[in-house]
Amino acid sequence: MNSIKDRAAQIAEVAKQMNKGVYSDANVKKDLTPRHELQRKSSKVVTLEEAIKRSGLKDGMTISFHHHFRGGDKVINMVVAKLAEMGFKNLTLASSSLIDVHEPLIDHIKNGVITQLHTSGLRGNLATEVSHGLMEKPVIFRSHGSRGYAIKSGELHIDVAFLGASSCDPLGNAAGYSTSENAKSICGSLGYALPDAKYADHTVILTDDLVDYPNQHNAISEADVEFVVVVDSVGDSSKISSGAIRDTKNPRDILLAKQAAKVVMNSGYFENGFSLQTGSGGASLAVTKYLRQGMIDKGIKASFALGGITSHMVKLHQEGLIGRLIDVQSFDKVAAESLMNDPLHKSVSANEYAAMLEPGAATHRRSPRHRSGQRPVSHRLPAAARPHPLRR
Repeated sequence: MNSIKDRAAQIAEVAKQMNKGVYSDANVKKDLTPRHELQRKSSKVVTLEEAIKRSGLKDGMTISFHHHFRGGDKVINMVVAKLAEMGFKNLTLASSSLIDVHEPLIDHIKNGVITQLHTSGLRGNLATEVSHGLMEKPVIFRSHGSRGYAIKSGELHIDVAFLGASSCDPLGNAAGYSTSENAKSICGSLGYALPDAKYADHTVILTDDLVDYPNQHNAISEADVEFVVVVDSVGDSSKISSGAIRDTKNPRDILLAKQAAKVVMNSGYFENGFSLQTGSGGASLAVTKYLRQGMIDKGIKASFALGGITSHMVKLHQEGLIGRLIDVQSFDKVAAESLMNDPLHKSVSANEYAAMLEPGAATHRRSPRHRSGQRPVSHRLPAAARPHPLRR
């Protein structure tokens, strides 16, 4: 094989065996368009309708969403309205939670667009209507950790995930915050969206801030995204901390909080290096305040706080009372901004957070003391001091 012609013939033969073509640049023209312009013209950036059509979504399939914007979410209603307009029927909607703002789904259920719900929570008039017989099929509830693992294992198969993000570049690197001057929204952690993005057959990112590539500190990778849709708004950040997330002046909640804090501080777990998780309800938020004073009085510092992170947790972290924050859901704007700015504030997926069968889940984290044969230092609040799981 002494000539270029001989080598070309051998290459062609191998390519034929592999059912591949042979590249030739003889008729290729170099594109001199500047890189930034090419990136912003990515073939992934399409309209919502085009994304739906190109995803291959059909009647009877499963679509999914996250609820990180909570009461300010605009994505679910926007997408389902478009699906109804396009004539889709008999869809299964799998969201990490459904709350008051998703009341428009009632009409879409009545009209047969949505016929099955999978969720971790159900609130508001939608919950009332479902409880009164709105749907023929029962709603399937999973905890946040169980939902993530069900998606990973294939028990909950998602055909198309529609995920809102506060920033995204043209190739699909998405985050729950934006550092650009055009930022319109912020929700912080996208922990409940990560299993959807990774394991759905197709992933569509909806964003109100298309930023230059690469979007730094992205939560969702371009490798998991087929389409990017730019919309006017994905959510109202001022409503993230609405609903179940509230401080309390209720005497019952305060009494529960004081008692729960006493249990924690006298449990034998309350020592340097302990870890904790509190909920978002009034009593749980109050517990954080009482634990703070106990930590100061006894000179105790926590290694990490886990779960939904609130401004109360951020305060303890900034005061040096909590070493690290592990965030699956930012419960308010202060927490979301902390995630954006603090390298010791980490976002995790629902699986890393609390999937029972996930070996690497943070809820399985054990202290050195427990590995030597003693009890774990990590704990959650007593159930009486936490909001009902369907109301989170």
